Amino acid sequence: MDVVQDSNTSRSKVAPVGTFPGLGPYGTYDMAGNVREWVLNDTGAGTKFILGGAWWSQTYLFGDPEALSPFDRSPEGGFRCVRNTAPLSSAVLAPIKRLARDFSAYTPVSDDVFRAYLAMYAYDRTPLEAKEEGVVAETDDWREEKITLNTAYDNDRMTAYLFVPKHVRPPYQTVVFSPSARLLALHDSRNLGDIRFFDYIVQSGRAVLYPILYSTYERQPKKVFVGAGQTIEYLTKRSKDFGRALDYLDGRSDIARDKIAYLGVSMGSSRGRHLHDSLPEPAQGRDSPRRRLLSGHAAAGGDQADFALRLKVPVLMVNGRQDFVFPVDQSQNPLFRMLGTPQADKQHAVFDTPHDVTEARPDLIKVVLDWLDKYLGRID
Repeated sequence: MDVVQDSNTSRSKVAPVGTFPGLGPYGTYDMAGNVREWVLNDTGAGTKFILGGAWWSQTYLFGDPEALSPFDRSPEGGFRCVRNTAPLSSAVLAPIKRLARDFSAYTPVSDDVFRAYLAMYAYDRTPLEAKEEGVVAETDDWREEKITLNTAYDNDRMTAYLFVPKHVRPPYQTVVFSPSARLLALHDSRNLGDIRFFDYIVQSGRAVLYPILYSTYERQPKKVFVGAGQTIEYLTKRSKDFGRALDYLDGRSDIARDKIAYLGVSMGSSRGRHLHDSLPEPAQGRDSPRRRLLSGHAAAGGDQADFALRLKVPVLMVNGRQDFVFPVDQSQNPLFRMLGTPQADKQHAVFDTPHDVTEARPDLIKVVLDWLDKYLGRID
């Protein structure tokens, strides 16, 4: 991932070619970030691939494909001039179709099996021994507090950051945040990623808790192996971390315990259903707005479809209509229908954006804050 870290990604503006030292394997610069690059291949559905991410993109979009209408003229798009040394074969130019999971064909596990799955996510509520480490950053709108506490496993400690609004009085409504896969390229939580996905929530007068979950930032596993076992370890430990973060909030007198919501972005939302459904009371009864749902297969006990079917709390999904990672018809709509939440309490907002819905930031802010106002109450 060095090429990503040394390239123009997750930044504020486009840069002249070659400004950043991120060097690709064939001696090329700006393969990651700066501008997304059009390629010849189409998807078979009227869109063309545009790859590598732009200067504002989350880092993981360097490797994740995007596809847009060939008539798209957004300033983030560009191209690379090349000279082919020989004619290109038809196979190289052929459409590349995305393989997507068919949720309509999925048969959920029985309630008995699901209860057995939940046992993997359970934890003992041992003493938190929470320590408030002080204010680590401050703006005109909030102060950022660092907290450390015991995890529910391995005699480990975890960190959480609480963003406390300055212009309202407690007790605070609180949103617990889980970020995107972008953070997997970051290794120090003192440099938190994805703040732009929730800064407006703190500005609205609500607190945001950002727990540093297992296998993120500096909390990397000591042993890494490929397979279903690793996936389940990640899911169960992150769920326990999330529960411990809520246990910490329950002990603070300045937090409104009955007005807590969940906000996840991309990876954070796809794992949100596991976090929510596996929590013990009282956390499981809290409202939970979420964004984006991931498609794909999972190990036994970690399939999001089993959890989505049993979700009952209010749910907000916000997606991009041009999202190639999670297509509307193949991923978004089927999984939204699968949610066990009553129809009156779930909403699917679709913006004219690709995967990153912050391209429609004013619309995003409005729909999320309206949802929080509806289920948590307006901030006076």
